[in-house]
Amino acid sequence: MNDTKRDCLLALFPAFRTALKTVLAHEARHLQQGGTLHRYVQLPDKRRVAGLSARQMKTVGNMVRNALLSWQALLERDVRAVVNGSTLTDWERMVLHRVNTRHAWWANDLCLPWAENGDGELRPCTMRTRGMLLLPVPAYLLKLSRRIVKHAITRTPIPDLSHVRTLVLDAIIAKPERPHTGGSERFGWWIRIATLAKGKPVLIPVDRNEHFEQHYAHAISHGGGLCGVVQLTQHDDGTLSCALVLDQPDAPLRTDGKPLGIDYGMADALMADSDGNLMGHAMLATLKRYDLRLTQLGAWLQRRHIKPSTNREYHRLQHRIRAYVTNEIGRILNRIAARHGDRKVRELIVERLDFRYGGMSPRMNRLVTRIGRAVFKQRLAALTENHGITVHDVPAPYTSQECSGCGYVSRRNRPSRARFTCRFCHKKQHADINAARVIMSRRSWQQPDDTGPASRRNTLRLLDERFRQRWNTPTQGAVMDVTGAPCGIRTATTNEENAGTSSRCHELTHN
Repeated sequence: MNDTKRDCLLALFPAFRTALKTVLAHEARHLQQGGTLHRYVQLPDKRRVAGLSARQMKTVGNMVRNALLSWQALLERDVRAVVNGSTLTDWERMVLHRVNTRHAWWANDLCLPWAENGDGELRPCTMRTRGMLLLPVPAYLLKLSRRIVKHAITRTPIPDLSHVRTLVLDAIIAKPERPHTGGSERFGWWIRIATLAKGKPVLIPVDRNEHFEQHYAHAISHGGGLCGVVQLTQHDDGTLSCALVLDQPDAPLRTDGKPLGIDYGMADALMADSDGNLMGHAMLATLKRYDLRLTQLGAWLQRRHIKPSTNREYHRLQHRIRAYVTNEIGRILNRIAARHGDRKVRELIVERLDFRYGGMSPRMNRLVTRIGRAVFKQRLAALTENHGITVHDVPAPYTSQECSGCGYVSRRNRPSRARFTCRFCHKKQHADINAARVIMSRRSWQQPDDTGPASRRNTLRLLDERFRQRWNTPTQGAVMDVTGAPCGIRTATTNEENAGTSSRCHELTHN
């Protein structure tokens, strides 16, 4: 594009940022006063901000609403974790969960639908249930909900759109067009974007991209096409880029194949599956080399009193690490999705993973953790959309300490990062493969609400009870006794006290 078009598009960013900040502040204030998120977010008097037209203000409202929807989803997750880890009664937790799913944290009054069962007790139901009762939520629970969400906002603050660098422009102000017949073959699309000058849009040429054209043709053949938005991005060097977004229909869910457990162990490989495969051996060695370079560069900059955030070489190395981790995770998951025959995968069972590795520096651990979590979630979502593979999450606590054969949990089961030796049944296998099989075994395990990452103690208590019921062992060393009084964390004394049961477990496991 020429300089005139570039200046017109650059002028949109400060105007949109001012409008986004104004509309977001108004809508957030409305939510915290007990209101609900509007379907069409806009200022009450429909006034225009920073010279934007009515159509551009509608685009601003859509961007604000999408940002608040994402924020509410993250806030709901944090509130759920706090409620699950609390000492409230089951009924109070159930009511708070129902308030949380409705995002009614600041409601001044709220009524929930209930239905009576055969014993005269109340159970949750929907508004369509015949004979349902609308009962108000107690005031103290609404107050407690406001206190919990106030604490959660400290971890998940309201999004700040005053520095946004990507504008998601709706079709009412950004319309992609095919080039006219006889035009240049260099450009595959033209995008007509409305500017701040009324009646003077600009036409932006987009270079032809064969990869995009193939995906566009595939989307058209399956009932998809272009989404009604165009992404306009301002980069750090002042350049602009326009991106078209495809609307590809999701692949149908697979009905044949088998479930597979995945553990992101990073002991000897990037991942391990419940079939006994280790994937991504070379990645750890490469990450160690990157870690050495990152550490040396950071030390060199520190000696010269230079902030790493201002060094171009440091940024370039971080970008290279991000790209490498992204490619490796995508490559391995794509290979899993491409399995066929008896090895075809219908469902993946994963946990809430930690991507730190003990052989790297703290700076590298933080970098890989941030990259790995985001990339892994994106790639798992892509597996469901593109390949129809269902993804099921299971609680993560003690998957690395639980034996996949007998279910015994002890930190002494894992003498090293790569070795796993059960102190009850003496089963030996690779630690990451054992963790993947434990994750696989938790697929059909119905956990109560008070287990999971928010309450490791309750998870350990449940694992201990399942183990004792399975092998009929005494209660010594249990997390809690039969009266519910705390007894401390279980030790490995059960192994010595139940030698006969240990031998029977060892024999059954190997048979």
